[in-house]
Formats: sequence, C-alpha cells, structure tokens
Amino acid sequence: MEIVRTGPDDARFAAWCGVWAAAQRADRPGEAPRPASDHVALGRRLTTPGGALRGTHRAAVADGAVVGALRLLLPVRDNTSVAYVDVAVHPAARRRGVGTALLAEAARLAAAAGRSSLVAEVDEPGPGTAGRAFAQAHGWTCGLQETRRDLLLPVDEDRLAALEAGAAAASAGYEVLTWRDRTPDRLLEDRALLGRRMSTDAPSGDVPVGEEDWDAARVREQETVVLDRGRTVLSAGAVRDGRLVAFTELHVPLAQPERAHQGATLVLREHRGHRLGARVKTAVLRELAATLPEVRRISTYNSDTNRPMVAVNEALGFVRAGGLSTWSTRLPA
Repeated sequence: MEIVRTGPDDARFAAWCGVWAAAQRADRPGEAPRPASDHVALGRRLTTPGGALRGTHRAAVADGAVVGALRLLLPVRDNTSVAYVDVAVHPAARRRGVGTALLAEAARLAAAAGRSSLVAEVDEPGPGTAGRAFAQAHGWTCGLQETRRDLLLPVDEDRLAALEAGAAAASAGYEVLTWRDRTPDRLLEDRALLGRRMSTDAPSGDVPVGEEDWDAARVREQETVVLDRGRTVLSAGAVRDGRLVAFTELHVPLAQPERAHQGATLVLREHRGHRLGARVKTAVLRELAATLPEVRRISTYNSDTNRPMVAVNEALGFVRAGGLSTWSTRLPA
C-alpha cells in the first residue's frame, strides 16, 4: 500500500469520494451518503488561498485501488496549533492497517505545518462503533460527547403552535426575521459576533480549541462555501433595537433534500431567558415547511450538558438517533 496526494482535480479523487460513500453506506445503511460534488467543492475551497481554512487530501492505494481517504483541515485565522483529521476506510479494506497508516500520515503533515494537536469527530450510530474503538486503540482522548436527535417532518401542528405561542409571549419586544443563504447586510457584523460567541459559548468539553476569529468577510466566505457545496441555508434571527441577538440555521443539501441538518443556534448570553431559542427555531421550521416541503427529517447534535437547547429540541419532537464524539491527541514535541 502507498499513500499519495490527491485533490479535486486529480484522477484518483473520484475513487477517494467513493471510499467515503462506501464507508457511510456501511455505517448508516438507511441514509444516503454525501455526494461526490460536495467533496469536490469543499476540496477546491480548501486549496484556494485566502480562506479561514486550508486543507490537503491523501489517498491510500493498494493494488491500484483507492482503499482509504484522508482530509486534513488547518485553521488559518485561529486555533493554529490544531489540525482536524477526517479518515475513511473502505469497508472491504478495514482491519488491514489502512486507517493507522493514514493517521500516521496526518500526524506527519500536521507536524510539518507546525500543529501540536490533532482533533477528529467520530459518528456513532449506535454502541460499538468502529471509529470509537479505532480512536481508543491509538490512545486518543474523548473530549466531547454529543447526542444526535432527529425530527420527523411535518411537525405536529399543535405541538409547534403551542411552543411558538409560549416563546412569542416570553420574548415581547424582539422581532423575528428569516432569510435564505445570505445574511442581510445590516445584520452582517452582528452575525459575525454570534459566530465568534458560538465558538466560546457552545459546549466544547475538553477539546483543545479556543475562540474563533469571525468578521463580516468570514461570514460571507462561509456562505459561499455552503452554496458551492450544493446546499441552501434557511436562517431565522431575533432582533432587538436593530441588533441581531440570536440565530439558528438549517442546511439542506439540494441534491438530497429529504434530510436537513441543523446548523448553529445561539442566543447571546445577555439576551437569554426570553425563550429566543425556541422562537427562532419555530420560525425557521415554518419557513422550511413553506419553501422546502420535501425535507422529511432534520438531524441535530447537542451536548447533553446544554439543557436549554436540548429542552427546546425535545419540545419540538426530536428523538435520540445516535451520537457524535470528538477526540484529540497531542503530537510529540
């Protein structure tokens, strides 16, 4: 086996994407894997200078076939001691050392880039996930455990209306707005502040990451990345005295719109206690039903320590459907 560099414009990249698809089908057989076009768009963005993230890709090749895939993400504007690792091994090639070789390559590349820590997420559809055992076998530490919850659509109208009315009564004086894909210019600086606060206020456990550097340009960059990846984003926000103080967003892959993904949701600390989380979430669900009725399921991930957000999700009807764990390791000095 050899490990070779690849990327969106390389002939091997289609097979690299195929490894991800095969791994996702094996681990979550009831869900469609991420389309290759998503990987291609993200890969091009990561190798374009000037972004908040840069990245590189490697393929593990055995007997002429791509059997493993590595993507290494390197933050540029913040958390510059960290490298994020994504590894997938084709189900037919597992337990042959492919993942271990790719992990060693990730460590080598990260060290060469001046990074001191590796961070990776492990999707856990149920107990006994291979990714968890792999991380433990390599001595990584689990710094954050989140629960996946799914909401089947449409939401029960009585449930939604009751939550909506209660949240509106508790948040008198706040205006709720919705938008799609691009944040209104007048709210852009506030949206950047919410992005920065998201990196410090959302539970991060013992994962070795710190505050992210967000400004208006980074918000616009992120919006472009999402659009390039074939997704549309529905957002709702709460405004007080002309300032955006809370937001939520839903990501819908246009090629596979049946399942949406809950993006970030945050209420500024100084505006909590008014049920703004519930209010913006019900608003975006109304917008989703009106504009993208083909969406049948929403998936979200939350730390169980984030009780206010978990309570809102459970009130909407989200139910447990697995987990997500975040692991890290320090590189030798």
